[in-house]
Amino acid sequence: MKKEYPKSSSLPPSNPLKKRLVHENSVACYLKRKNQVLMIHFTKKWGHVFAPPGGKFESGETPLDCMMREFQEETGLILKHPRLQGISYWKDSTEGMIFIFVADEATGHLKKETEEGTLTWISLEELGTIHQFEQNQKFTTYLFQPEIFEGKFLLDDHCRVLDYEIRTLT
Repeated sequence: MKKEYPKSSSLPPSNPLKKRLVHENSVACYLKRKNQVLMIHFTKKWGHVFAPPGGKFESGETPLDCMMREFQEETGLILKHPRLQGISYWKDSTEGMIFIFVADEATGHLKKETEEGTLTWISLEELGTIHQFEQNQKFTTYLFQPEIFEGKFLLDDHCRVLDYEIRTLT
């Protein structure tokens, strides 16, 4: 169930008695060109789902470092002026955060395929209707907006959304 928070609300306070967790952090970046977004059509895993280029952190990387490396490795492109668009916390049998970036410019030569699938340009209108991970589908309307968003997702072990909240931060 989607819940929108008023801009003045805050997340519930953390419990100081809880143990610190190690999150499985990752990044994703939506590159927009004209009225299209670059996506990977996964053909080797995850049931032919579309997702933006991205991946997991390596030791010592910041979210921006990770995103720039992963994007170049997967696409052959170097992003210019990416910006953080949102942070999405998720929990299934483990938990983690996805740092979501957007960009409007890149240089280099676009690869045709990645190790996981085919790179393809999807129109912004289609982005809300293509087969994506449910979590990504839920925050699609928050992409390329002036506000940063924060999402909180409870998932089952097949990455299906059981419950979620999204709010914008100003």
